Amino acid sequence: MGIRIREATKEDIENLAQLVLNFRNEHSRMIGGEGTFILDDAMEEVRRYLGRDDTGYFVALDSSDKIIGFRRWELHDDFYFTRELYIIPDARRRGVAKALVRHFEKWVIEKGQDIASISCTPHNIAMIVLAYSEGYDILNMIEMRKNLVSDFREPRSETEILGMKWKIL
Repeated sequence: MGIRIREATKEDIENLAQLVLNFRNEHSRMIGGEGTFILDDAMEEVRRYLGRDDTGYFVALDSSDKIIGFRRWELHDDFYFTRELYIIPDARRRGVAKALVRHFEKWVIEKGQDIASISCTPHNIAMIVLAYSEGYDILNMIEMRKNLVSDFREPRSETEILGMKWKIL
């Protein structure tokens, strides 16, 4: 699969927003939500983050120039973070995410930084495995939650990754 990565432009808003919508709904379900985001919200989000100095998107394109994935980055406390990374299901496990990670690392070096960071929830096992395989390790954040109602969703299962037990919601 010939993958090309570039910075997102205003011409990408509609297609990128659809992928952001898919990411938001998939991520919501991953952490126990309903996945009820709508396209208008995704369009507004893309417009809000596109073309800024402190955040933006890179898109991955296939050989026909169709956007098959994205990576949203953010500059926070002098570190460049990956905040979101999404690949369409048909293109997963084909090196697209890895290409986005490596492209971002080169870009960060060009920006004069020597550290790149990835933010993800402990529920995103695929991202943790990818990050770990690319040499990333745990930085400093654990998110915790407390269910305040009796009819909350039970965790799906518990799995071991990176030598630790993780509850998968």
